[in-house]
Amino acid sequence: MNCSHLFLRLYRSCFLESYHYETGKHGYSIPVKKHCTLEVRGNFGMIMSTRYIIRILILVKLLLFSLYSNAQQGGIEIPKIETPKPATFGQVPIIGFQRMPGVQGMPSPFLHQGMRSTNPLAVWQNDQAYIALQKAQLDAMFRELNYERTISYRFSSKDHLAGVNAYRQAYEELRSMLDGETPLDLKKAIFTVENAYFNNQGSFEEFDQRIKDLAQLTSDYIDQQGWDRDNPVTPLLAVHKLFSDTLEIEQAGLEEAIIHYPIEYDFNDFWGRDNLANVFVSKILATGSGQCYSMPQLYLLLVEELGGKAWLSFSPNHSYVKFKDEQNEWYNLELTNGNLVSENWMMASGYVSTETIQNGLYMDTLSVQETIASKLVDLALGFGYKYGYDEFVIQAIDKALEHHPENIGGILTKANYYTELVKHIAGQMGNPTNDEYLADPYARSVLVMRERMYQLIDNTGYKSIPADAYTNWLNSLDEYQAEQKKNNATIKPERTKTNR
Repeated sequence: MNCSHLFLRLYRSCFLESYHYETGKHGYSIPVKKHCTLEVRGNFGMIMSTRYIIRILILVKLLLFSLYSNAQQGGIEIPKIETPKPATFGQVPIIGFQRMPGVQGMPSPFLHQGMRSTNPLAVWQNDQAYIALQKAQLDAMFRELNYERTISYRFSSKDHLAGVNAYRQAYEELRSMLDGETPLDLKKAIFTVENAYFNNQGSFEEFDQRIKDLAQLTSDYIDQQGWDRDNPVTPLLAVHKLFSDTLEIEQAGLEEAIIHYPIEYDFNDFWGRDNLANVFVSKILATGSGQCYSMPQLYLLLVEELGGKAWLSFSPNHSYVKFKDEQNEWYNLELTNGNLVSENWMMASGYVSTETIQNGLYMDTLSVQETIASKLVDLALGFGYKYGYDEFVIQAIDKALEHHPENIGGILTKANYYTELVKHIAGQMGNPTNDEYLADPYARSVLVMRERMYQLIDNTGYKSIPADAYTNWLNSLDEYQAEQKKNNATIKPERTKTNR
């Protein structure tokens, strides 16, 4: 915007119209126009308040500045506020505010006019410094005049973008499960979240059939080995074998045995930051490789098909499986390399504290409902990955935390949401000071919510695990496995006299 346009805008704000803010029905502010009136007496006189006299003096100053700027600046525009970048999902940062550059001590434009350099770069630098000075002065004037900018206190809706409706449909499907309107169905929940990312192009029938085929293959292996199907450990260890060993399985009606190879751990992009589909169960079904989040989910689905019972459990940026034997002894199954691991190894990363265990963040068993709630967190993350933040993200996270309040992924995502919203509001306010930001009650309420989430995270004992520390921890499994073999720490299912 050039200075002439700025003069006209300020003229309108002084004599034609101004705005005050009223609270709308959704709790955020909306601008309401009101007209400024002047009482006229006679042909020439008018009664004006001190406020309007001040405005006239400022108008005169701006008019002189406009004439000078158009002549000297060659039509250079005042820089616009940079648009905030799309939301990201990294660690929760603590952001601060840079104070507005001071306007005192800067040379007057009339003084440096005769000191202009013939060097084009120096001329450009002087002009930029001058424009920045004028922008700061004008911002200060607007604040003195109670000039109100229209600020959006929420992220813009992404409903107009292709594929967003798939996420909203997926949310409704998972919400209906969690709220008891439809039966809990982990297989359907996993597929629904992944299919939303693919704009609902997948087929649940194909996904379901692939799971059933693997379950049937595992069932045939149980019969081939003569394992007791009444033993609750049997389906658990049979699926474990499917994941970790090369199996030669004979099936009725086939002349040759089926060779099934182990599911491999994919160290490439194991957190799905380059491609979110790398953490999907459908990726395992398509490629035979997965990572620490998708592999336990597939394991749970296969065990469920075979009538077994296992539970998902979390550790820092990691998930694994817990199950019990006939004596109600608990075991931890690490599917990244097929080992049974101890509680001590799970804590060996250094990022699992007693506090996080007591608060239910890590090493606890998740019910089916809580596991589906975690998929709702995944849905919110997938939406943010594709489109950035809008209110859909907080809607999904709040519903997930309603049914699983200890879900650290949901807590972190909610903290990230309000962190980015603070940045979004501050960007519209033009890099405000802390006091200037807090003077806006709606902006202040967002900041308060962000601080509450930070405090909640601190109270849980959570610490973010770096990628290199995580990789080193996983690699330590090789040493742990060697120690296990030395101690013969294995569980074997009982055989039956008659195959079923």
